[in-house]
Order: sequence, then C-alpha cells, then structure tokens
Amino acid sequence: MSSLNTPLYKALKNMSYKELEEIAQEIRKYIFNVVYNNNGHLASNLGVVELTIALYRIFDPIEDVIIWDTSHQSYVHKLLTGRWKDFKTIREKGGLSGYTNIYESQADRFGAGHAGTSIAASLGYALSDKIKNRKRNIVAVIGDGALGSGMSLESLNQLSYQDAKVKIVLNDNNMAISKNVGTISQLLNNFRIKREYTQAKEILKSSLEDSSLGKDVESVLKKVRNALKFSIYDTPASLFEELGIKYYGPVDGHDIKKMEEFLGFIKDYDEKSVILHVVTTKGKGFEETEKSPTKYHGVSKKEPNKVSYSKIVGHTLSHLKDYEFLAFTGAMADGTGLNILQEICPDKVIDMGITEPSIVTTASALSLGGVLPVVDIYSTFMQRAFDSLIHDVALQKIPVLFLLDRAGLVGEDGPTHHGVFDIAYTRLIPNVEIWTPLNAQDLANMIYTSVIKGLKKPRFIRFPRDGETIEIKNILDNLQIVDGEWKYLKMADSGIYILAVGTISQNVYEALKGYDVNIIGVRSVKPLNEYFLEILEQRAEYIFVYEEGSLKGGFNEEIFKLRNKKIYSFGVKDEFVSHATREEQLDECGLSIKAIKENFEKIIGGVKTQSSKKREIKK
Repeated sequence: MSSLNTPLYKALKNMSYKELEEIAQEIRKYIFNVVYNNNGHLASNLGVVELTIALYRIFDPIEDVIIWDTSHQSYVHKLLTGRWKDFKTIREKGGLSGYTNIYESQADRFGAGHAGTSIAASLGYALSDKIKNRKRNIVAVIGDGALGSGMSLESLNQLSYQDAKVKIVLNDNNMAISKNVGTISQLLNNFRIKREYTQAKEILKSSLEDSSLGKDVESVLKKVRNALKFSIYDTPASLFEELGIKYYGPVDGHDIKKMEEFLGFIKDYDEKSVILHVVTTKGKGFEETEKSPTKYHGVSKKEPNKVSYSKIVGHTLSHLKDYEFLAFTGAMADGTGLNILQEICPDKVIDMGITEPSIVTTASALSLGGVLPVVDIYSTFMQRAFDSLIHDVALQKIPVLFLLDRAGLVGEDGPTHHGVFDIAYTRLIPNVEIWTPLNAQDLANMIYTSVIKGLKKPRFIRFPRDGETIEIKNILDNLQIVDGEWKYLKMADSGIYILAVGTISQNVYEALKGYDVNIIGVRSVKPLNEYFLEILEQRAEYIFVYEEGSLKGGFNEEIFKLRNKKIYSFGVKDEFVSHATREEQLDECGLSIKAIKENFEKIIGGVKTQSSKKREIKK
C-alpha cells in the first residue's frame, strides 16, 4: 500500500476481492504494530477495516461528506486518505491526531472525540447543501454505543422532520468502550440473531415481484407488515422507519462484497434518510483482541509500578461496599475503575451509557430518595451535563458526590479529552464544594469521608489521569475522615508563597523544596480557605499559583484579587493544548518539575524578600 502513488482509496476501486482481502490484512497488521508499540485505539479500528474499504469503494471521501462518529475508529480512514506514511506519528507531538481533525485533511469533514455528534453534524451538512443547491452524499458512520446517546436520538428525531437525506452506517459490534447497555442495544442484539428473517424476506419479495400476481401479493404483504410494526416492536426497522428513516440490514461487516451491495442500495436511495445496519467484531483479526475487546479498546504505555487514581477510586468504593450508595458511570466502568466495584457488587454500579445529562438528573432524584449517588465521569464528558448540574442539582442544593476523573491534561488523546475546564465551570455554580486531593491517600480519604459522613450539598472531587507508586492495602488501612482545608507542605521565613492545587503540588514541591519559600497544598478551590488567605494578605510579597486547568476562570483568579502582591500563575492558557505525552503538555504549561524550577528562577533570581516572621497576622 505504501508503494502506491495514487491516493489509496482510489486504488481500491480497481482491485479484485482477493486483493482487497490481502489489503485488509496488511492494514490490520500495520495498525496493530503501530498502536501496540506506541499507543492509541486498537480494537475499534481492527473491527472496521473491511467496512472502511467497502465504504470508500462506493463513496468518495473527498467528493462526498463522510463523518466518523467519535472518530476513535478512523485510523483506516486516515490510512486510505493520504496519511499512510505519517501514521507512525499518530498521537505524537506534532504528528497525526488520534481523531478526525478538519485542519489535518480535507477528508476529515468534522472534528470529533466525544460520542454522538455525527448525525447532528450530517444534518447540518444536509441543510447547507439544500441552501447551496449542492448534490452529494452525506454519510454518518456511528457505533451502536454512540447511537444510544441523547444527542444521537435527538438528531434522529430531526432527520425526517427537516427532510434531510442522510445515509447512516451503523457499526454494530455490541460494544462502546465497555459492553453496551440500554434497550436500543438489546433491540439491535435481538435482530442480529434474526438475520435469517431479513434474508428470507428479501428472497420472497424478489420472487413475488417477478410476476403480476406476485406484485398484488407483495402489496398485501407490505400492508400486513406495516400493521404488525405497531404491535411487534422487536426489530430495528420498526424503530427507525417510524422515525421516517429507511432501514437495511443487518449485513456482515467483514464481507466486502456483500457490504458493497448494500452500500450501493443506500447510495442510490434518495427518498429520505436511510440507515445500513452493519455487524462487525471489535478487535477483528487477532485472537487476543477479539477475546478482550474492552482491554484492547485503547493501548497505552503504563509505568508498571504505578497505581492509577481511577483504581484508587474503585478499590476505595469497594472497601465501602457495605454503606448505602449507588455509583453511576457513562459507558466507562473500566476507565473509571468502577469495574473493580462492579465485579464484587454489580448492584452497586449502574451504567447508563453515553447519557451524561440523564445520569446527573437521575442521580439527583436518587439522592432525594435517600440514597447517596456517586457519579464517576471524566471531566471532559461532564461538560455535556452542565445544565443538569445547575438546574437539577445545585439549584436545589441536592447532595451528589461527583468524581471528576481525567481532570487536567490527558496526554495523547489531546484537546477533545483534556479535563481542563472543570474548575472554571464548577467554581461559578452556587451551592457546591470542589475538593482537590493532593495525592492518592488524600483522594481515598475524601471519598471515604463523603460516603461515611454524607453530604449537605453537591461535592466535586477532581483528580488527573495519573497515579502513584503505592500499595492499595496501605491506602485502605490508613483511611481517615478529612476536610478540604489547605495545608503547608513546606514552611519558610520568607515572603514568597507557593499555592499548588491538587496533585500538581507533587511536581511543585519536588521543584521548589530547596528554595526559601512557603509551599501550600490547595485541597479545596471552593470554598476558599480564609485562614490562609489572611496569611497571604498580610505576609506574602510574591505569590506563585499552579493549577492543572484553565487559567481563565480558574482558581488563580481568586488569588489575583489580593492587592499589592506580585502574583504569577501557571496552568493552561487561553488555548487548546495539542496531543502529546502528558509530560510534554505539563512542560508546555509550565507545570513540569523542570519548567516550574526554570520559571521560578527567571522571575525571582536574586530577589530578597522580607522575613514573614517579622510581621504578625492581625487578628
């Protein structure tokens, strides 16, 4: 493939089916080797190789509009649209994005990273084509996990109403990141088993249409079939066709020839929007990935001795299993560590799929029913539930414990997945607390305290995509009740004060412990610690603030309210941080050990400050 001069998707059109099968295996091996040796999404991409080949034999990724939902499964798309040689750089700093990116290629029609956006984006393209009087195919490729998201269902509801003619390819592998949940998933699963019914129906229809008598019989059968739809809702056709969307399938997503036939049908179908149900195997082609698609959904290089903060959450909640609470996840049980609790107490975890607003509102009412909700969602995905946080939780001051995983810079997943806005968007909401643990033990203690003592208002606990070299047993053996008070990590006879929010305090302490400075670990950004603010007001000359989040709207803005101080803040500037390793991103934002030390020395240099002990705090 790499030796071809013509764009690869064009070269496919002239190949035999035997050659296509060979190409599919070459692509599969190339993806496996690059991702397994570097990092990235593996199982989802292995499952769509034949689907993508067939798709680009029928549709043109440049002339047509093809939108990949979530786009973590777009690696084959990238390989076929001019990025074969650069693929080895995927997710590296300055290299290819792990998702579709409109600034990377003309073939990337819509940037993605969060699930459920493709049908809405396709509708937008269809409306623009209607206004501009353009004629082209608009295709949304969406997985069955994303199809159950609120945004997807809202968009499906609009297609017929807006008279849009969108072609939807449903990649059904019965998986999101973890096993799919919900009635729609069950409906699709039931119909996978009934493929013989679909095949028999098409054969019968074809035979009847060959005779004049048959045409009359077919007309009667169509009426009977339509009547049955109102009483037997056990097929996806019923669901989609009642929404005004023509349904085809299911079809084997690894049979290129058969898929081409069906893709040809939907390309020529122009009466209304149409959906093609394609059944694939996540992790296809390798025994290990087929058996464990969740394990190989994403592959990353991990420090072998580190225990992730997500696992700390899972083990702490498991330790508290005898207390009354219910944990919520949005299709991310493994990613959040809730699978650890789920394995020993399945009734303690509820997976509502990719439905963040619904999760938050459901949790709120659960709390009113007397049960503590523990909502464990990635910071970046909690953005989708902002209205629910305000209207359904905070406004009513309802006690809900929110665990914001991946709060901060996430590394190679890049700007679509950074959790850098949560301090800004939660700090402005009344009636909430925002706790920022300094380390693994602090995180476990804060969860322990919240479950044991309960809550009087909503509480957020944020922690990054990181971990520590610790023993789980030691963490659980040392659980204790804590609060969100700030604490000195280092005291000095100096007017220089360092404020470090949450776990970034570990880098700050390591970088500045040898200097004559006061280092304060900020364990809560709401409420603020009035005692320490008074110390800063009366003793500090220089104040340095470090937070792993957006500086716009961040904690540092509270410190800048202090008068007559020289204040410097470090964090994420007013920009989106590109994909790179987490360490490279921390360095870029002035939060790595090296950058903290270098910037501090540049600013302070040989400056002498007054002794803080010479001035007493006014009572």
